[in-house]
Amino acid sequence: MTGTEESKQTIIGPSPGARPEHVLPVALMALALGLAAEILFYGHTPGISFPIWATLSLAGLLAAAYIENVQPSRWEVLLALPIVFLSWMTIFRQEPFTLFLGVAGTLILFTIWIRTFRAGALARFGWLDFAVALVWVPLEAWLRPWATASTAWRQAVGEGRGRSGASAILRGLLLALPVLIIFTALLTAADAIFQDFVEQALAWLNIDWLLETFGRVLFAIAAALLSLGALVAALVKPGERRLQGEDKPLLKPFLGFTESAIILGAVDILFLLFVIVQFRYFFGGEANITAAGYTYSEYARRGFGELVTVAFLSLGMILLLGYFSRREAPSQRLGFNILSTFLVVMLGVMLVSALQRLLLYESAYGFTRLRTYTHVFIPWLGVLLVVFVILLYSGRLRRIAPLAFLVGLGFIVSMAALNIDAFIVERNLERFRGGEGIDVPYLISLSTDAAPPLAAFAQGAPADVQGELLPQLACQLDQLQTQEQERGWQSFTVSRNRAREALQKLELLDRYEVKNTEGYPFGAVGPDGEVVDCLYWYGWD
Repeated sequence: MTGTEESKQTIIGPSPGARPEHVLPVALMALALGLAAEILFYGHTPGISFPIWATLSLAGLLAAAYIENVQPSRWEVLLALPIVFLSWMTIFRQEPFTLFLGVAGTLILFTIWIRTFRAGALARFGWLDFAVALVWVPLEAWLRPWATASTAWRQAVGEGRGRSGASAILRGLLLALPVLIIFTALLTAADAIFQDFVEQALAWLNIDWLLETFGRVLFAIAAALLSLGALVAALVKPGERRLQGEDKPLLKPFLGFTESAIILGAVDILFLLFVIVQFRYFFGGEANITAAGYTYSEYARRGFGELVTVAFLSLGMILLLGYFSRREAPSQRLGFNILSTFLVVMLGVMLVSALQRLLLYESAYGFTRLRTYTHVFIPWLGVLLVVFVILLYSGRLRRIAPLAFLVGLGFIVSMAALNIDAFIVERNLERFRGGEGIDVPYLISLSTDAAPPLAAFAQGAPADVQGELLPQLACQLDQLQTQEQERGWQSFTVSRNRAREALQKLELLDRYEVKNTEGYPFGAVGPDGEVVDCLYWYGWD
């Protein structure tokens, strides 16, 4: 093997033409997954279909590995646990960002697992290794299935054993069909008489049914090919797949210690001045802030987003300096570590300040999704800073990538466990009971995760709040009941089911009738005949 060939192999693994040993069983497994994807997703709003698909795909990969007698890497097989958790999380939470994280996290974990299924080494991944996996595995899913599918087809139809003629005829008919469709469409557009002839000839056919069937078949075939490509990418021998920059850095350190120390020292001084001001004004209490010309809420409202951005940029700066600055002498390494540690400590104080600003802002204006996201995110960012310091002193900064991956996974799990929209409702109701105002339109705009606590509150809410809240809950109940009738079982979610059951138990909603109105598409008619527009009517198939 030449040096060039070895270099290519170490980056992308075996050639796209590589095939598993038991081609036909693996291909049939992929076909079953493709048919399952068609049943679960085609024409249906995703619901329980997504976790079922993820579980079937996971089981299919393990079954194919058993057929191939392939032993999955020891530690990477544990990725199956968060894959199952995140995928099933999507039917218990309908808050958009949590739902997105569940779907995206499941797909990313599948991608990483396929990349490391046989080779392992996830704990030694660098940032570039994660990037290569996220880019290359989807490409493999399209590049790898063709050779395996061709071999499986020949084995299935017995081509080469006297039946190659029938196979060739079938392939010819399949290839001729789209050509005939295109030319027939053009000719019917060119001549009205020929168009009448074609319409009469095809009148006995159910064109809508044919188009529907053709679309479903194409969907199943595409899903099967993607599944086959993913299975092959995971099962074939990975070759000598070296990690990016592990043995030899892709870019040698080029920055001297003096330059790095000046950069870190300057930022340390700036952050120290900022923290001193924070202690004097922000941590010193409301009197110091009002003396400076600000109200407490005005001061709290400014800056928590900027402080989180500063933390991110600072961590990235230290990482880059750690990678690209030369620190040959022990004194230089110690000096760099001390300056970096001081910077991290200052960042910790700033994150505490950002969190305290957020708490004050929420006490003054209430809870929203963005503010709650930040609540969950700041502690995990603090964990990442601590991990960075530990790796810095142990000389293993390369390990920051897989540990950051775990921290991100922890953030996603925390979001699911918290139930963001229900949390927002409960915290805002606490403020309302403490004498603050309540933003009913905002609470109604949240997902079905918020419906159970809203239904419980509506039962004993003041009359003016009930007048604003009950019509919108009636609209949501009517929508959920209609969706239940029109959607298939594939679209079922626990969140929508819980919301519907909670609202059905609220007898106060029996006073309202939801129907078409002149303004909004739907409105709730109250006991006095007054029509209230359904403000957040969405999600129809």
